[in-house]
Amino acid sequence: MMIPTRCLTILTLVLAFISIVNAQSTTEPSHKYVAKAIETTSSDTSSSAPQTVDPDKWQFRLSPYLWIAGISGRAGLGNLTVDVESGLTDDNVNLNFGFMATFEARKKRFIILTDLQYSNLGTDRPTPGPLFSNATADFKTFIFDPEVGYRIYDNPERGDFLGVVGGIRYWHLKADLTFNPGLLSAVSASDSRAWVDGVGGVRGGVRLTKRMFFTGKADLGGGGSQFTYQLFGGVGFQLTRHFSLTGGYRDLKVDYDKDGFLFDVALHGPVFGMGIKF
Repeated sequence: MMIPTRCLTILTLVLAFISIVNAQSTTEPSHKYVAKAIETTSSDTSSSAPQTVDPDKWQFRLSPYLWIAGISGRAGLGNLTVDVESGLTDDNVNLNFGFMATFEARKKRFIILTDLQYSNLGTDRPTPGPLFSNATADFKTFIFDPEVGYRIYDNPERGDFLGVVGGIRYWHLKADLTFNPGLLSAVSASDSRAWVDGVGGVRGGVRLTKRMFFTGKADLGGGGSQFTYQLFGGVGFQLTRHFSLTGGYRDLKVDYDKDGFLFDVALHGPVFGMGIKF
């Protein structure tokens, strides 16, 4: 399967991040980071730069976000199949946002991470072929992604880290397809399906300046579906010690085709979120 150009772009950012981490860990002695952290803490106790915390205590972060997702691929119910291709700038995409958030709990290098999102995405005028004039496709998606992980590299003084993660991705999808009359009369179909995929990947972050940082995640897997992957890359701004803003791009692909239910699509688009650390 050929990975789209946007996926290769995000993957390149993740690989660049890994290179930066390796370069920093080998070219700068760790005592410099400690000195910088001490200097920052003593000069400004409200600074947004990384601060040393008790490693034996749990740290938590809640990050509600907004994902403005487009959709591309193929979907089908029974013998009805339709191509869908809608992005942020297209006038044939209907977005109805739901609840989206990630939650992270971390103790030392051990991580528990969950991602939860519900969204309602619809497209008009996909390409059903000559038998129908046009079509409408509506998808209600619920995705729950619990994972555990371990930081194989961690520099709390700088705020850089790289970890491995693994878990499951639970999907519940409701699809409604309506084909308007052309050579054939109008027809519609509706069905829902749920499945679970096992996933694994990497996740990391690099502090670019005192307040700005890069964060990224890549995973892949399958099981309930034939194949799934996710790529995310973004840049964040640390407002205070407890609050941050992040903007980036997310690409989530799944290929599910069983018992007359086809959902071979990529959900992709910009993501905007706020991190709340407590």
